[in-house]
Amino acid sequence: MSEAPWWMESGPETCQFCLRTFHYEAGYHCIYCDRPICPICVETRFENRETLCPECHEEGAGHEEER
Repeated sequence: MSEAPWWMESGPETCQFCLRTFHYEAGYHCIYCDRPICPICVETRFENRETLCPECHEEGAGHEEER
């Protein structure tokens, strides 16, 4: 049996939101707070293609006013 691809294995980074481990190359960073986010927790605003952490996504209205 072959080994699983590297991106399916646990990596050295830990998501601050769900505590899953992931590889840095497979993760995202929030455009507002710059915290690393795992691919499971990332929130995306498709109209702008912005990636946000769950906390900044909940505060979305406040960030829109800052721009």
